[in-house]
Amino acid sequence: MVMKSVTEMKFGGPASLLHLMTVFFLLSCLSPDLCAHADPVRKVDSRDSAYFQVKPATDVTLPRQIHIAFGIEPTDMTILWATEMPDQSIVQYYPQNQPGSTATVDGKSVTFDNNTDGWKHLHRVAIHDLTPGILYFYSVGGGIQSLRSKFFSFRVPFKYEPHTYMVFGDLGTRSANLQFLVHESRARNYSAIFHVGDIAYDLGRDGGKVGDKFLNLIQLMSANTPYMTVPGDHDLFQDDQYRYRFSNPNADWPMQMDQLWYSIDMGKTHFVCISTEIFFTDKGNEERFMKWLQHDLTKANDNRSNFPWVVVMAHRPMYCSVDDTREDCRKPDSVVRQSLESVYSQFGVDVVFSGHNHMYERTWPTYQNKAVALNYINPLAPVHIIVGSLGNQYLTEYISKSGGGWSAFTKSAMEMEIYGRLTVYNYTHLNWEARSAMDNSLVDKMLIIQRVHGPFLNPQVNIPDPLGEAGKAWRNKNGATEDDGSLINLNFFVVYDDYNTRVTVLCFTSIILLIGVCLRKKIINFLRFCCLKNDKCNNNIT
Repeated sequence: MVMKSVTEMKFGGPASLLHLMTVFFLLSCLSPDLCAHADPVRKVDSRDSAYFQVKPATDVTLPRQIHIAFGIEPTDMTILWATEMPDQSIVQYYPQNQPGSTATVDGKSVTFDNNTDGWKHLHRVAIHDLTPGILYFYSVGGGIQSLRSKFFSFRVPFKYEPHTYMVFGDLGTRSANLQFLVHESRARNYSAIFHVGDIAYDLGRDGGKVGDKFLNLIQLMSANTPYMTVPGDHDLFQDDQYRYRFSNPNADWPMQMDQLWYSIDMGKTHFVCISTEIFFTDKGNEERFMKWLQHDLTKANDNRSNFPWVVVMAHRPMYCSVDDTREDCRKPDSVVRQSLESVYSQFGVDVVFSGHNHMYERTWPTYQNKAVALNYINPLAPVHIIVGSLGNQYLTEYISKSGGGWSAFTKSAMEMEIYGRLTVYNYTHLNWEARSAMDNSLVDKMLIIQRVHGPFLNPQVNIPDPLGEAGKAWRNKNGATEDDGSLINLNFFVVYDDYNTRVTVLCFTSIILLIGVCLRKKIINFLRFCCLKNDKCNNNIT
């Protein structure tokens, strides 16, 4: 009773108290630490050196450089590792729900003589017909149990649930935040990791020691989550490092030069992983690749009822805003753009991820050097995203201005190193987040809503002039186009349309309403006092 009387005296009744409690709850969502569903991964203190320190195994008698990748299907897993001395290629594994049913699978080993100063004995084992959703434990090595690795684990992706993928490019041993990415991969349930080229910087440097070091540093990440790769320009030197150290679905091992591209279906997405070096240093396989790509995308479009999203992983981008005009993505006659853009449009590719340039950039839906829309609702052209800023320690890219009206958001690697999370929720919604690789803060965000999947047939630029008909008439008179950069400042349509913004607006609206409720008597008395001074107003009130 006492509480009730105090409530009524100060807040005007229990209903107002309920309003106050609601507002306090909404205010708590403004803090990432209090809003549980904003980011379930705990905040990382970059000063915690022990947290970031990855300590690879030091026992040289044990297998090292362990990493896994999908086979032809997500229910197939390929496991690769290296040993200092010749050994058998054996994997022992069991499902979590049947710990007593250990299976043993033999594989293949090769001696990689080009790894002159590194570990030369490489191993590969393929496991087939795994069960979706099940966690499997495995160890690798030869027949002597004491010389086998410890047990690692991986979970086979469910077929129909939402999937989240980690995406980045140009990661090497000197990347400042490599340790954080290893932790991030373990803290969140990623279905796969996509490294879009330029691996280790470089795999064959120092006689292969750099490649060995890199694969040891990422082992906690790549041995527990499928590590899917595409080659970059630094990966296809004449030392064959990439072809021996990694394995593609449905390819021989070691891989041949005409097997450096592949596709795989997962969740609601058809992933196409390609080698853009085909247009620069491997032109002898260009015709073979283009035939494969068109055949693969034709089959993908026939199967869009099951896998509606088509996502390309490549190394060299088609569009970029770097200052260096020698870059292919800055040239009007870009080789990558001329070779692939019409194909992507013809078959309705939704998103293209790339690296190569050490920066971050997201475009609007773009075709033939123009944005076809300034939003991501039922886009009629692919969206291009560069996630190459992790290579900043090797080469700094400068961005003084936007490359054109197609550019929606850029971030220089000098400001921060960035990785991305790609989440495919269902048939119609695909979400992308770019995050700092230092503290996991959100840098950029995009939500694509695509209700009609399929080819983009002759997409036309359809952007309303921000100045209306008068602006359109001025542009026609003065010959200005959408490419003059005047539309760049319109990127707020998407960049700031996120959860926290909506919560903030709701909270401040609620606060204003709460103040009105709490002070309503004083406000009413004040209005009456003002009205009583005015006879006309007073007569109207009575």
